[in-house]
Amino acid sequence: MRFIFVATMALIACAASAKAGSLDEDAFKNIPLGKVTKFSNLSSFDTQAVCLLQPYQGRLSSKDALAARVNKYLAAKNYVPDEGHFAFVLIGKEAIEITTFNRSQKLDVLAKHEVSSPIAERLPKGFAARDCASGQSAAFVKIEFRARTYVLLGQAR
Repeated sequence: MRFIFVATMALIACAASAKAGSLDEDAFKNIPLGKVTKFSNLSSFDTQAVCLLQPYQGRLSSKDALAARVNKYLAAKNYVPDEGHFAFVLIGKEAIEITTFNRSQKLDVLAKHEVSSPIAERLPKGFAARDCASGQSAAFVKIEFRARTYVLLGQAR
């Protein structure tokens, strides 16, 4: 029970630390199905990259300098992932922000490795799923699959 309380408080702290340039939650939730929506249309945050944190994922697995910087930030913020949330990490030159979302039937997330052939067929041409995407080409796509709505992070070409 104590773990759940700590995890909840950590998520609230992360959400509360978001600044004005963060991902606009309402605009994000209203991304049209099947359409590529550029990150820059959803946020004024000057981003170098956007990375997905799946449920239970508390750090980026890459060993590059960007991932090391993000992982240090996540540790300093005591970010605690859980089953009920996913998050996007917005990485700028100076700042890093986390925007978390509750998972539901109306909004869930798929990572790049979860894109099977039936899902890939639903993605628009020119969209490539990624777990991290560069700021200028970062984009989202929403799809319906098996009575659930999923968002995917990727790059628009």
